[in-house]
Amino acid sequence: MKTKNILLVALAVLTVSSCKDSEEEEPMNPVTEQILATGLNVGADGVDTTVVFPKSDAYGVDINFASGSGKWMSAKECTDAVTGAQGIRIQCAPSDTSLFAREATVNISSPRGNYVVKVNQKPYKLAYFTDSIIYVKNTGGSVVLRVKANSPFKIKKIPQITGSGENTKFVDTSWLEEIYKKVNCNEGQTLEFPFGVQLNTGLGRSASYGISVESILPNDNARGIKVRDIIEVRQEPRTLNASETIKFGMFSEPLSVLLGQDKENLSRLRKLTMTGYPTPYDIEYAAKIGKLSLDTLDMSGLNATFYSDEFDIEEREFFGSHLSRILLPQGIGAIRNEAFANCKNLKTVVLPSSVEHIGVEAFASSPKIEEIVIPADSKLSSIYDEAFNTGGTLTTLFIPKAANLSAKALKGLRVKNLHVALTTPPTLDSDTEVDRSKSTLYVPKGCKDKYASATYWKDFGKIVEE
Repeated sequence: MKTKNILLVALAVLTVSSCKDSEEEEPMNPVTEQILATGLNVGADGVDTTVVFPKSDAYGVDINFASGSGKWMSAKECTDAVTGAQGIRIQCAPSDTSLFAREATVNISSPRGNYVVKVNQKPYKLAYFTDSIIYVKNTGGSVVLRVKANSPFKIKKIPQITGSGENTKFVDTSWLEEIYKKVNCNEGQTLEFPFGVQLNTGLGRSASYGISVESILPNDNARGIKVRDIIEVRQEPRTLNASETIKFGMFSEPLSVLLGQDKENLSRLRKLTMTGYPTPYDIEYAAKIGKLSLDTLDMSGLNATFYSDEFDIEEREFFGSHLSRILLPQGIGAIRNEAFANCKNLKTVVLPSSVEHIGVEAFASSPKIEEIVIPADSKLSSIYDEAFNTGGTLTTLFIPKAANLSAKALKGLRVKNLHVALTTPPTLDSDTEVDRSKSTLYVPKGCKDKYASATYWKDFGKIVEE
């Protein structure tokens, strides 16, 4: 009996020993051996892979980043989805625009032993401008375009056209000349390309250059990687006159180029007249200039809907402007909230018939406004709270027959003569803070009695039918 027990114990010990020997002898995956020996070489597009290891109770994983910005890769213990084997999942993000290779080490620890996986990622082959826009004085001279690159590339002037149909022509950009020689490119180097710039005796002008690389970045938009493959050189205009007229043709230079960025030069302007076909950015830049020394901005000769069906004076676009007189372009659909608020010098605003909406406090706290001209054929359909609460007194104001007024639309309005084309008095809240006893209200024929008994309207000192 004792002999039998001794044999069973011996057999059990032998069995356990055999299992342990089997675990220790489990071979390393040949691919893993190769990765441990030479490293994991990753392309610029990144990788998501599993490095298989022999079975173990647990693996500890740690990453040391030797180069590259941020944590551009991750590693964690996992089970291979295909084979079911135990391993380490390594994920590398696509390369960035640094132009350099990235390196890291994945340190793996387990009861079986410690391992190191060296990860090397190639960069994309790139070349890009360090700037998107370069400004040059009107006096000319020289300018330097800087390129960062790790691959051969070419830069080439981009043709510009203006006009349309039979009037289409190329823009003369010969004022900007290449004066550099062939340059050799090394990895990650910043290269300089000098250009000669002629004296400018006219309005501002621009020329653009593009850059092309032998191996372009694939699917860059899908990854959100953007490089400056175009650079614009803008030359400031001559000394501006007190009064300037800008004519926008088809595909003209934007106002920000034609008038430049020099505040001292822009401050010479007192009157600016614009005609032709603007973009919303041209109106926006005109508003920016209006905060300097500009007194009159005449945009009545513009067609605002040529490039865009929706063209508005945006919220606070002319807020705090220096302007005293402004004529808006045909095609403007709305005057947004506070668009002309806090304009301390503003006296006259001329709206086109296309305006359909006037927003909340559109002209608030602009006490010198005397007239807001709304034409008889106006399409104005909605006026919102305190739109005309300027803080001053208007000489005259016209409300067209299609207009809908919010209950507080005319709150704060002080006006000598108010002309209303609506046959039914709009329902308004009472505004006891404003004395209308010396103001005259003009209403359609046969409507005097209705207005004389309606809240708000009955407070006018005189009601006249016209």
